[in-house]
Amino acid sequence: MVSYTVNKMEPPQIQEEKLYADARAALDACVAELFDQAFDLADDYMRHVDKYEDTNAGWGSRSSLQLSCTRKGSHLDLKWTGVRWFGGKNNRQSVREAIPKNKETLGYSKSKLSEYAKDWEIAKVLETEAKLNLIRRKGTHIVKAQIALSNALRVLRANLDDPEASD
Repeated sequence: MVSYTVNKMEPPQIQEEKLYADARAALDACVAELFDQAFDLADDYMRHVDKYEDTNAGWGSRSSLQLSCTRKGSHLDLKWTGVRWFGGKNNRQSVREAIPKNKETLGYSKSKLSEYAKDWEIAKVLETEAKLNLIRRKGTHIVKAQIALSNALRVLRANLDDPEASD
């Protein structure tokens, strides 16, 4: 928890900038926590896949889905990728196919995921996707809050010389 004590000896603008910096640090911590949650979900999904694949032989028992969780700055990229296999037994090659997300819900539909998921994994895929979708939605709101905070800081700095000026 970030706490801030106002130093009355500092000018009000400096005090306000420090508040914004603390708010930014708290929002960055939220993004990091969301990434950690997504990473744990991906690990849990992969343990499920590995457990099944270790006990079942053959290409038919292999998952055709890949889940990746990456973070760059405040952007979380939580995506499913489909894998199609081509070629004979000794010359198999994989082709990765992007699975489109619903732009409104920020999630993957059951029908799109079912095109790649095997019967033994579809329940776990849908469970994992439901949780990842919540993380995506939270992340979107946190990024919007970071943008609003940056805009507020710009207004503060632009109006340091003339507090009566409009933004």
